[in-house]
Amino acid sequence: MSKALDLKLLNHVLSHYDCSLDNSTITPLGNGLINDTYLVKSQSYKFVLQRINDHVFLQPELIIKNAELIHQHLLNQKAIDQYPLESIGHISSMHQSNLVHLEQGYWRAIQFIPNCYSIEVVDTPEQALQAATAFANFTSALSDFPANKLSEIIPNFHDLESRLAQLQQAIVADPIERLSQCQSLVNEMISQKKFIKQVSDVLEKLPLQVTHNDTKINNLLFNTQTNSPIAVIDLDTCMPGFVMHDFGDMVRTCCSNLAEDSTELESMTLRLDIFSALAAGYVTTFGEKLSSVEKDSLMIGCMLMPFMLAIRFLTDYLDGDNYFHIDHPQHNLQRAQNQLHLFKLLNNSQAQLTEIIQSS
Repeated sequence: MSKALDLKLLNHVLSHYDCSLDNSTITPLGNGLINDTYLVKSQSYKFVLQRINDHVFLQPELIIKNAELIHQHLLNQKAIDQYPLESIGHISSMHQSNLVHLEQGYWRAIQFIPNCYSIEVVDTPEQALQAATAFANFTSALSDFPANKLSEIIPNFHDLESRLAQLQQAIVADPIERLSQCQSLVNEMISQKKFIKQVSDVLEKLPLQVTHNDTKINNLLFNTQTNSPIAVIDLDTCMPGFVMHDFGDMVRTCCSNLAEDSTELESMTLRLDIFSALAAGYVTTFGEKLSSVEKDSLMIGCMLMPFMLAIRFLTDYLDGDNYFHIDHPQHNLQRAQNQLHLFKLLNNSQAQLTEIIQSS
């Protein structure tokens, strides 16, 4: 979907919220790659209007249901001083619905928080500490919410066995004959049997939690006056999951000194100051709500997330680049090589990083 402004369509959508372009303005908001997002404002209101990408999210109504369940629980927790952040809810249409289904897609309106900004890349340990604390506050506040009440928005999203099965299917099919260009990378991934078994074993012990599943720092809003996090946003992938996934995704997106598609692998290093800040914020904020088995799993999550994303990138490369946006034919292959290299760096530093987590 394009963010080009189709004013006639947008005016039609706005009519479901008792407003129009006659008395309001609408502008693209953010740089998300999945949904189309706009800011609607007039002299009397501001809200976020979003078209949900129903090619990625096949059942948009489940996203709305999950988000509202989470929102209500967080409001309850905030009322008893158990959640320090703001929670953003939906705005109902004139027909008292949180989801407007038109021929041109599924639309929703979301509350707008003023005086805030977002950050794209973690630059300092302080930012890492703030991000980890915010995401830990989010999951900790939801720790007494029954995770199985939420729908699984993307089945097997962080399931390693399913991702490996998809890779195996792509290897066998080799639809555009790329296997010969990456056979050594395939072999290297499949050879990680010890780690794959380690993941399988720990999953049997972990309790289900409500997890965000996309814990990049740009899914936080920061207050313009205090420069501290004010809200966790983008709840579309919130599902039952495991805390090691959320922590691992923060490490994956924050702790390499290179972008995930960089080819300068010999220059890749781990930003240990960032890792220490993430561990301190996450573990300390959870406190006693983080079980010992969950704490022990965090290091596995750190390795799992780049390993699993490497598998996904390589699968997409073999399949013909149908899922991830690419800038050139080798893009997904380079991403896979990058993420597998990050996995190996984390694996080689496992003892040091485990000590940092355990001492947090």
